[in-house]
Amino acid sequence: MKKVLIFEANSNQAISLAKYLKRFGNFSITGVINSDKASRFLKRYYDRIIFGECSKIDREGYDYIVPTGAKSSYEILSQYKKLFFENGIVMCDKNLQFFNKPHSLELAKELAIPIPQSYPSREEIERFPIFFKERFESGGGVRGIARSTLEIPKRGDLIFQEYIDTPSTYGVGFLAIDGEIVTATSYKEVISYPKEGGSAIVVDSFEDPRLLEYTKRVLKRTNYSGWGLAEFKYCKRREDFVFMEVNAKLWASLEFVLLNNQKFLELLFGLKGEKIVSSGARDVIYLDRLLSLEPKSILKNSRYLFGRKVLYQSNIFYLVLRKMVPDFAVDWFKGLLK
Repeated sequence: MKKVLIFEANSNQAISLAKYLKRFGNFSITGVINSDKASRFLKRYYDRIIFGECSKIDREGYDYIVPTGAKSSYEILSQYKKLFFENGIVMCDKNLQFFNKPHSLELAKELAIPIPQSYPSREEIERFPIFFKERFESGGGVRGIARSTLEIPKRGDLIFQEYIDTPSTYGVGFLAIDGEIVTATSYKEVISYPKEGGSAIVVDSFEDPRLLEYTKRVLKRTNYSGWGLAEFKYCKRREDFVFMEVNAKLWASLEFVLLNNQKFLELLFGLKGEKIVSSGARDVIYLDRLLSLEPKSILKNSRYLFGRKVLYQSNIFYLVLRKMVPDFAVDWFKGLLK
């Protein structure tokens, strides 16, 4: 039995990975959480859970070390340089260049890939609304839409781009070896939360040769090795896809890829992926993420439940209860338990 160490074990992508390794393979899975407790629901995915900072965790004796979020990916790859998996898949520290968002955009521009118009500083913004995000990936960082200078956070680590006002985001999840894609799955995030850039609620299968071609150009230029997600927005004015970024980490909608691409876990871990894909679906909805919305938005988007595979990674009963019971009642009940 091979041993797997998964960092940021409570992230969506970590849960997805642990879920399928446990269900379809023979692995001993240890999860690392930067916290002092884990929910009972989370414990079903791991044989063991360790609490603490990822930089302080003993990593000896594991066959596979898997950072999942931005924080663990940056820390682990900065230290190890290379993480080895099956079939020549190696996650390399050179991928961390994509944590630098301005660098990624300039690289795409050099490759004749459409990118959003960018403004060097808030003083040079020519028109609103604009989209802002952190210059350097930190995982779940500040990002959003500003319709005036007053709506821009007062901090100096942001980049400013034109706001591409189309509802969906397009992703290409891939595995690569020395700049060449060995497998990839593209999809459309129909609804995300928050909508300006967050985790997908509704994900549909989608293919367009431009998405794959643009992704290939970027990976070839950087000699990328390992996993990642290239993200794009569709611009009506350009009538083309606009490159937003490459996430050099696992991503929140990983389960959709695992359900639709049998090669992903076959290549990484030698798992027989056809068992997973046989129960897959071309379109999915994440129920727990849907339930995180305001009641009005839940009702509005509940139509997406029909004709899609329903996925969830947390205790649905608890989430429904939180929507039905006022916060003061929940706090009162917690007080009784102390």
